[in-house]
Amino acid sequence: MQFIVKHGRYRVDSSTVADREVCQTMSAFKKRSFAQAVALFVFAGSVANAQDGAGTAPAPASADQVAKELSNPAGSLASLVNNLEYRSFKGDLPGADSQDTWLYSFQPVLPFPVGNEGRRIIFRPLIPVPLNQPYFDSSELGFDDDDINLGDVTFDLVYAGTEMQSDESGYLWGIGANGTIPTATSDNLGGDQWRIGPEVFGGVVRPWGTAGILVGHQWDMAGDNYDHSVTAGQYFYAYGLGNGWQLASGPNFSYDWNADSGERWTVPLGVGLAKTTKLGSTTVKFQAQAFYYVEQPDSFGPDWGLKFSITPVIRNPFLRR
Repeated sequence: MQFIVKHGRYRVDSSTVADREVCQTMSAFKKRSFAQAVALFVFAGSVANAQDGAGTAPAPASADQVAKELSNPAGSLASLVNNLEYRSFKGDLPGADSQDTWLYSFQPVLPFPVGNEGRRIIFRPLIPVPLNQPYFDSSELGFDDDDINLGDVTFDLVYAGTEMQSDESGYLWGIGANGTIPTATSDNLGGDQWRIGPEVFGGVVRPWGTAGILVGHQWDMAGDNYDHSVTAGQYFYAYGLGNGWQLASGPNFSYDWNADSGERWTVPLGVGLAKTTKLGSTTVKFQAQAFYYVEQPDSFGPDWGLKFSITPVIRNPFLRR
């Protein structure tokens, strides 16, 4: 998470999507936001799942194989990831400990095969829709909320592969670029900048599952005149339990190179449980995760969070059938 002072307000930079948060008591507005979040989440999952059999991607033979492939960032399956996140804040700013947020995000995962050796180009745009967003108004010395808006769209485009050394063991890798497009519909939700930078990831594939780490960096390229230099990433693991069940999580971390000491790191620990199953003709992965932040900006940062995901597997609409 990054803080930017602009127009007399501290605001959260939505390009580091890991970082909006939580409180236990909810006002009437936040209850409405929760209801809207659930409705949007269920609707998106239902629409994605309502495809007919002709639009469903051919899947490996077992739920365990599909689950393992979906856990691989270099994997071959196209999917539509629907996330609903709830996070809790804390910090030194007045009222920080009573702030929370709900965030819906939608991420198509579109792999394009390159050759016959398990290599592919993968495009992953992420569209965030904050359902309520706290921001600090320095003129009022307190927090206020934004209603439902669109945040900055982020994306990554990578060349990736899975190199198998045996039937069930190997390693995965990827190299490419990631960026941010200033699409936010509120000044408090985006950085008002075009950003770009490199991205790499690597990991292992084993009989028990997958594990690895993804790291990217972004610099400002155009837009508002302030320096942005943030390294962000995700460590991920998925341990197969059988019958499509996994112990799996993918916490997002970040480091702001331009922030003051005590404001640079955001680092969570994460645990989760996932189940991959068939719903009609569509294979769907359900996942729940919990995060506890061991490092966050002193002034205002995430304390803990929850994340719920529905991911239907689809046929890539940009490939010939």
